[in-house]
Amino acid sequence: MDRQPPKNITIYHSPVTNPTNLHPKPVVVLGEPIAQAPQQWLAQRVHLVVPNSNARADLLEQLADAQALIVRTYSIVDQELLDAAPNLKVIARAGVGLDNIDLPACKARQIVVVHTPIANTQAVVEYVTQMMLRAIRSIHTLDKPVSSSAWHTARQDAISPATCVDQQLGIVGFGKIGSSLARVACALGMRVVYTDLREIPEGERLGCTPMPIEELARTSDVISIHVDGRPGNHQLLASSFFNQLKDTAILLNTSRGFVIDHAAAIAFARTNPNAQLIIDVHDPEPIAINSEICTLDNITITPHIASATSDAKEQMSWVVRDLVRVLEGKDPMFVAQ
Repeated sequence: MDRQPPKNITIYHSPVTNPTNLHPKPVVVLGEPIAQAPQQWLAQRVHLVVPNSNARADLLEQLADAQALIVRTYSIVDQELLDAAPNLKVIARAGVGLDNIDLPACKARQIVVVHTPIANTQAVVEYVTQMMLRAIRSIHTLDKPVSSSAWHTARQDAISPATCVDQQLGIVGFGKIGSSLARVACALGMRVVYTDLREIPEGERLGCTPMPIEELARTSDVISIHVDGRPGNHQLLASSFFNQLKDTAILLNTSRGFVIDHAAAIAFARTNPNAQLIIDVHDPEPIAINSEICTLDNITITPHIASATSDAKEQMSWVVRDLVRVLEGKDPMFVAQ
């Protein structure tokens, strides 16, 4: 992972011992890389420290005098880390999920946790839509001129058995991303059903139909998962869920790797060759070298990239604005609940 700082920014790599005397600006530790423009903006306002390596021990060493910490996906904020940071006032998560942060422990220390809950919505919806369309209707292309007979054969072979129209999309988790996906799916002519822990008022359902997860699994042609990382969602999609699916179901998971029982997913894919699983998030990450999940033709794996657009990365990185607001004693826009 490249940790080179942008040009024209002074980054201090050694631990500081007395931020009040040595550095009039608050000490902020950059636990994981963020986009260049937000980092430059932040470096003008704080004393920014970048650990010398990705090693957790190096990060912990730098936290002794930190008032703020920036993390993304892979830095684990647990009691050990908090104990190493006695002056910490705010943790900024450049992203949506907060699974890697011990929120009760932060609350006990009165440490404010801020994040960017809407920054990657568009990117994830685009990913799901693109992968869903590719699964429903793959497009055959030509890479060279062909004979007349081959031309007509190619046209015949390219006939798709279905379009999106009148197919049922089941959305598990009707939050910001799930509801945004619903808008796109409805525009494509799909019937959209959803399941969610919340009772959503009819006026906020976007014309979609609430449905128990078992019925959603049994009746949907396409299912997209958009739940959060609460403990109750671990192994949410287990054998009982996969046993309900159609043998031609298309399932996409861009939420959390641990939401799916991977053994059950592999068993379903193996016994239903006409089904398609599209999985972007994994448990663990990276995937184990010997994982069976990469061995089946009807399972498509991507390396946690649903939100991987430059715009989304930059918007997530602008969590630094809320970080600075907290350090200045102001109310942030997006506080973890």
